[in-house]
Amino acid sequence: MLITTEEIFEEFEDLDPRDQSQYLLELGYDLPRFSADQQKAEDLVQGCQSQVWLTAVASDDSTDPVISIKADSDAEIVRGLITILLASYDGMKASEILQFSIVDVFNRLKLKQYISPQRHNGLQGMVDRIREISAMYCNAQTSPVAPASNCNIAVKAKRPPVLQQSFDVQKIRSQFPVLNQILEDGQTPVYLDSGASAQKPQLVIDKEREVEEQYFANAYRGKYSFGARIDEELEASRKKIAEFIGSATSEQICFTGGTTMTLNMVAFGWGRRHLKPGDEILITEMEHHANFVPWQQLASQTGATLRFMPLTPDGRIDLEQLETVLSNKTKIVAVTGMSNVLGTMTPIAELSKRAHDVGAIIVVDGAQSVPHIATDVVADDIDFLVFSGHKVYGPTGVGVLYGKAERLEETDPILFGGHMISEVSKDHSSWAKAPAKFEAGTLPIVQAIALGAAIDWINEVGIDAIHQHEQQLLKAATEQLNQISGMKIFGPSIEHKGAIISFRIDRIHPEDLAAMLDRKAVLTRHGHHCTMPLHTLLGVTATTRASFAAYNTLQDVQSLVDGINFARDVLKLS
Repeated sequence: MLITTEEIFEEFEDLDPRDQSQYLLELGYDLPRFSADQQKAEDLVQGCQSQVWLTAVASDDSTDPVISIKADSDAEIVRGLITILLASYDGMKASEILQFSIVDVFNRLKLKQYISPQRHNGLQGMVDRIREISAMYCNAQTSPVAPASNCNIAVKAKRPPVLQQSFDVQKIRSQFPVLNQILEDGQTPVYLDSGASAQKPQLVIDKEREVEEQYFANAYRGKYSFGARIDEELEASRKKIAEFIGSATSEQICFTGGTTMTLNMVAFGWGRRHLKPGDEILITEMEHHANFVPWQQLASQTGATLRFMPLTPDGRIDLEQLETVLSNKTKIVAVTGMSNVLGTMTPIAELSKRAHDVGAIIVVDGAQSVPHIATDVVADDIDFLVFSGHKVYGPTGVGVLYGKAERLEETDPILFGGHMISEVSKDHSSWAKAPAKFEAGTLPIVQAIALGAAIDWINEVGIDAIHQHEQQLLKAATEQLNQISGMKIFGPSIEHKGAIISFRIDRIHPEDLAAMLDRKAVLTRHGHHCTMPLHTLLGVTATTRASFAAYNTLQDVQSLVDGINFARDVLKLS
């Protein structure tokens, strides 16, 4: 007689992880084995760590039959996991299987790491096949892991509530060790280059240290305690990110090496597969090179045409003139969420609607926008969103790819190797499902986990509170800088921009100004900021950029102004 889930729950309740593994082995020993002739190739669910054979028979009730499942594996511990699956699905009709969340069972047993799409031991593939068979009889749409209430409905995650009701910038600043040090000349750093990389709060630094010191292991490889902990931490971080940007499921979140890498993945994974000569890609002249050059190269390789959305004189997308370049030939609209030079906030929801109206997809470079303003990929109907960890108070070396489920399905991987495969033969290979499909090799494990801690920090402070604070800084900086003789600020008025201000001063080269500001411990960015086409449009070779974050203060704005006046005095321009 098959063991019941309640009996399994009872046994697991007081077991530690090592005893749980032993119990799984014992369950596996008791599972009836397939004979050699039952191990048929057509019944094989292949994984990179183990093999699973599955058969399913439907009862005579053709409208909603009971699905009887038998399965076996060449790994004893997987046989134990199969026993849990069979006990969970025992006696269920096809519609009941589709309504049932197997994840809840594995969560209760604290074994969720075994049922993740990231684990390719054949078990997740078996769940997928069971659901596909059930859907065939129910004529329903399926997804690999679905909510318990209705497995066919994607439930949009709610943004975590803001826990801090007031914005105490001094308290926030105190959490960033690098900003509280005393430099050799006795000054405290005024960091105004968060647009390049934000500083990290102590809890993010602590999380990186915790992983390295206490339980580091490779991800989705080991069943030992360290490996299981790493898997749990990564999946927790993936879920936090999904909730933060409004993704329906965490399976739509892929860890990458950063925004640049991710945009190349989309351009050549989706674009090369779908574009042909005569198609058009639509971008703007204010894009960072990371959201410019890949599309330029894609157009060159596919015979597509790269076109540019018209901009208003102050650097906003001219929606009234958009129809002059947007047409049925447009297949991709790729746009920044926020300009890294002008600070321009682009109207993503409107661009998304108009792109979809002509059959195009929209790709959003959120590297600058995600850290500064609330993002909702579902409300804005975004096809692909990318951003980097190091701009959202997290580590370098990790980025995020969000994609609609159907977009990820129709995107080819461009990186190949371990972990991202389903099956490898001598003459061909097949890929795992997203997100593993886009996570070849060893992930930036520590960084991805610490990115989850950075998201926790933002949620505690509140992204809306951060935005409001930064806008106050932007307003103060704009007003004070405009009082300086020879000042030219680029970009729209503050109601159309985020926490970035780029400028030039007559007779002061931005590189000289940056050096002078550094003498006053005011740290800014100078140059073309990886936007050479934009600077050509502006008619300048370089600008000075000050970019603000949650930890900046009104005193930082004053220090910037004082530093500029110091430079003017040194250069005898006053």
